[in-house]
Amino acid sequence: MPSVTAAMAGLRVVLEDEFPGLSPMTRGGSGDLHSPCGSAVGSAGGASGTGSSIMMGSQSQLSESKNSARTAGMYSAFTAPPRYRNSGTFVHGTKFRHFKSIMEKGLKAAKSEIFMIDEVRRDGRVPGLKDPPEMLIFIDENKARSQRMDFEYDAQQGTWKTKGIAGVIRPWFFQKIVDQRRGPGKGNVLFQSREDPLMQANLMKGTQKPQYLIHATFWENVVGIMKEGILPAKNPTSDTRGPFRELLQGAESHVYTVRPALKMEAWVTEDRPPVGIHGMLSAEPEALPEDSEAVSYMIEKETVGLDRRPDAFIVIDIQRAEELGLDLDMVLSAERAETVFVQGRIPTELFLKVEHNCPINLPDSLKANIVDPRSFQDIPIIDLQQDEATLVEQLRYACEDVGFMQITGHGVSEELQARHRDFHKRFFQLPDEVKERLKLNEDSPVRGWFGRGGEDLDNVLQDKVDKAGGQKVAQQSRKDCKEALDTNGVPWSKPNGHYVASIFGKPSRLPEEEELAGFKGVLEEYAAEMFKVAKRLLSLMAIVLGKDRDFFEQYLTNPVATLRMLHYWPLKDFQTEIGVGEHTDYGLLTILKQDEVGGLQVLNARDSKWVHACPVANAFVVNIGDMLCRWTAHRFKSTVHRVVNTS
Repeated sequence: MPSVTAAMAGLRVVLEDEFPGLSPMTRGGSGDLHSPCGSAVGSAGGASGTGSSIMMGSQSQLSESKNSARTAGMYSAFTAPPRYRNSGTFVHGTKFRHFKSIMEKGLKAAKSEIFMIDEVRRDGRVPGLKDPPEMLIFIDENKARSQRMDFEYDAQQGTWKTKGIAGVIRPWFFQKIVDQRRGPGKGNVLFQSREDPLMQANLMKGTQKPQYLIHATFWENVVGIMKEGILPAKNPTSDTRGPFRELLQGAESHVYTVRPALKMEAWVTEDRPPVGIHGMLSAEPEALPEDSEAVSYMIEKETVGLDRRPDAFIVIDIQRAEELGLDLDMVLSAERAETVFVQGRIPTELFLKVEHNCPINLPDSLKANIVDPRSFQDIPIIDLQQDEATLVEQLRYACEDVGFMQITGHGVSEELQARHRDFHKRFFQLPDEVKERLKLNEDSPVRGWFGRGGEDLDNVLQDKVDKAGGQKVAQQSRKDCKEALDTNGVPWSKPNGHYVASIFGKPSRLPEEEELAGFKGVLEEYAAEMFKVAKRLLSLMAIVLGKDRDFFEQYLTNPVATLRMLHYWPLKDFQTEIGVGEHTDYGLLTILKQDEVGGLQVLNARDSKWVHACPVANAFVVNIGDMLCRWTAHRFKSTVHRVVNTS
């Protein structure tokens, strides 16, 4: 008979034969069993069911005893035979497609009961399931029994069953949910409760702590992270975790990070990652749509447990934390050796680098820096709801020094923005024959749709346009990889002038109502709101210039305005293609709504370096055009910008 070690406080049996290489065992505090290196084998606490007891003996003796006492409710995941035991945790296996409904409504009985096991088999299979499960849900027995949830063991099948509470096990009882799908993402934790005993048992100490950690994220989170640090479950935006933000914020108290596989000392002194840094976290390369080639990124989604490729990543300097006297609690994941949970907030002082997760073959000429939004110097973020004196001073800097800004507090409803965005996507999904019918032509050269090659803006800069004398700008090394629909942004306007005024004043060319019902109405409503925002900005800019608030009104009675919708294809050749080439806008003012894909880059006039205009929640990007630059004798800056779409 195998030797037996009993943990009285834990009410469980551990057979050393089940853990080769971990004996001899040493007793930890509170009844925990630990290996000499300090990593936990099990957790403290016992079954709360009445009559629980420690059973010692051979595997067959344990099974027979359990079978005979099944109806008495004496057994738990702690006292199950060793090959069925998982330290007071029941495990339910299911398909990944059920994740959303389980997180929303809980784990429901398929018919009358929910079936579980109390240990994950080495082959990954679960009794009663034909195929290995794609997802494992770990259920806390102590919490469940404390709420009078009953469990029954079937010794013949080696499974447990319960009716839960009213037929449901709510997510409050979950310790964690682990992705078991085949591939490089297997073992990623989809949900990890802070009350899981392993979050204490697997604390890293001393030399176990890595020097650097990586946190991967999406564009929409970058600005907030650089302002506040990395907060647990602050803004989960992935398709998998995003819908359960409130639940995650209540259940999780840690930040997901990974350990790099490559030494990163070079990052301390270099502006760019050293050659080969992409190997630190890479998984399988990502295939481009309609292309046989594959693109490798510095960090692949599977390695960091995300359902889409991250846009950016933060390098966290753990050694710096020790120098500052910050005690970061780090927990090693039980599922993946490279995953580390950092308890609590990670402050910005520990950020070594914030980098764009770009393709490894992206030329240096197309790369850009991610700048600190708190500096206000690169791309100011201005809240229009501030007091006017502050607002005018911030606009003065944005217009005279930068030429670019992002505005919040603009008053445009998020509901209208969402409707416009939905129609935006739906338009570009229309059949090609519909869009071809709306194509720009001689009669309507600026109102309608154009596809790839319809407009190339590389090097379309104010001075080069002047030199070209109305001809196409030469020396365009890259072609724009985009399509667009240009519509009349002020359909009520009757602009005065000759040919240019007449073509810009033409009506929008739109799909028929039966092809895209409601499209025209939403476009006109959205355009009207954009015109209001433009007028308000111009009134504030007039004050910056020392003019009366209504100075620009005289030029807005019959204006020219274009409401443009854009769609960019993924780039396949970084040498000959670009989303939009570097250019300045020819008009008075541009107001742009970004999505979360990112790619907009601005040339910093002070040091001639490209910086990312990271998407900001409920914000619009505003930039000065060549016309306003000329009207102000170049006091206001028309800034060079471009789009490098690596999505």
